[in-house]
Amino acid sequence: MKLKIREIVLIEQRPFSFVDFRAFEVAGEKYEMNHGTFRNNISALRKVGEVEIAFKSKPVFYTIPGKKFSKSMTQDRMGAVINTVINEPLLRQTPIYKWIKNRPIHKQSLHNIRLTFEAPGIWNTFSKVYPKLVNPDNKDIKLPTLLFFDYIDVIVTIHHTDTVSVAISCSYKPIVVDIKNIHNLSEALIRTELHLKGIADANFKNNNYDSSSSSFTIPSYNKWIVKMWHFGIDTIDEYGKEEFHVTFEEGMSDLYRIYTKRMEDGKNIVRLEHQEYPNQEYADALIQKLFPDGRLVDPDKMTE
Repeated sequence: MKLKIREIVLIEQRPFSFVDFRAFEVAGEKYEMNHGTFRNNISALRKVGEVEIAFKSKPVFYTIPGKKFSKSMTQDRMGAVINTVINEPLLRQTPIYKWIKNRPIHKQSLHNIRLTFEAPGIWNTFSKVYPKLVNPDNKDIKLPTLLFFDYIDVIVTIHHTDTVSVAISCSYKPIVVDIKNIHNLSEALIRTELHLKGIADANFKNNNYDSSSSSFTIPSYNKWIVKMWHFGIDTIDEYGKEEFHVTFEEGMSDLYRIYTKRMEDGKNIVRLEHQEYPNQEYADALIQKLFPDGRLVDPDKMTE
């Protein structure tokens, strides 16, 4: 739970609530939490000073000390309520959604992509190559960040269980769902796969082993499992009003968000996204996203 809290607050740059913990994922493992357990855990974390209230609403939002957020959207300003539990059709009727529909928007795109794969024996090898990177608490090995095409950050974490987590960050320039941009994403994963294989091969050669005798195999990137990604659109026009973050929930795991995003150039835009859990091999997940109805998706059109 602590790892998920830090991911939400420090990486996703937003406060968290019970909605985020009904069904969540950490290091490739899925977890569920009822409201009573969440309340007890939060109470314990608040007592030791690891969590504090960001602002009170329905539900309450929390943050970690030193990271401040404000309740920046109310019903009488934009016609929406923070974290209201509603279904998608109702979301589409909100004034902020209608505002976005009437603004010029970028193409539909993906970001905050999470993948995993299994490679029995990989932790043993990488712990010898990078002994100083082994986390003394959970034994995770977080490799140095890889940067591709000047906007795709790839962070690889090797867990003691021989599960490998691959986190792709491209929040300032999400990956457009079209052939050209998906090719860049695939190229980044190919190069990540080759990078991991290169480290393993170098280790075996340095220890006078033939690389073919490796005790583990890194599967092709096409076989890596896409556990989660954020799918949505950004407005082209700058948003000059008060910043906000609205979360809509549908069911146990479907989350929709509309929020302001400050880009690297300082421009503030509005982003609408759906947090999706494909739980499919990379190739299958991308084919389904590119050809949802058997036809190549038009990224210029927003889903009606």
